[in-house]
Amino acid sequence: MFPARARAGIAAATLLLTLVGCVTAQDTLTGTDAQGRRAFLLYAGEKGPVWLQAGNAGIAAPGAASAAVAEAASGAVFGMNTTFTADRTAAAHPNYRVLVLFDPAVATSTDDVCRSFPSDVPAVRFTDRTNLFLAFCARQESIAGAIVRGPKLTRLDDPKLREMVRAGIREMFPQNDGGRERNQPPILGSIRAAPNAGFRLNPLEGLFN
Repeated sequence: MFPARARAGIAAATLLLTLVGCVTAQDTLTGTDAQGRRAFLLYAGEKGPVWLQAGNAGIAAPGAASAAVAEAASGAVFGMNTTFTADRTAAAHPNYRVLVLFDPAVATSTDDVCRSFPSDVPAVRFTDRTNLFLAFCARQESIAGAIVRGPKLTRLDDPKLREMVRAGIREMFPQNDGGRERNQPPILGSIRAAPNAGFRLNPLEGLFN
């Protein structure tokens, strides 16, 4: 029988081993609710795949990383058959795109990614983990975002990359916000304070052209 201190140490070690390889996804708050995000995504992908770009992968060239991430993301949104492509010309509405940044700096925001992706957003590498920052943008305006944490990735065919990408996509486009009443209109943008008062995201952008 192990003494109490030894048992506590074994329990802690077991918990650590359990967490190694764990994938977690967290929403990055924007002014657009789940219903609004899905409405934008539905429009962007109703006539073809949605454009997706991956940047700062470090484990592959940008084109190869984008193709792998687009394939992993396709079909991940619950209740929608949205697919993604790394080919901008294949997207019906290329003003809308999903951006996936590998190992972003801690202070990176969804707005930063949409405005600066990919060249001006710095990467911070870790020896024990990989972080992904996903953003759904209309031109340079952010609609949704998520940060995903997972094990260290060293190759594009690592199954954990697929798991991380799909976790991030589902976090950005949940089926509901929980507790939201039925038949309420979607929130498609947020109010921006002075001196430039107005919607941070124009809810009509792209809906009629």
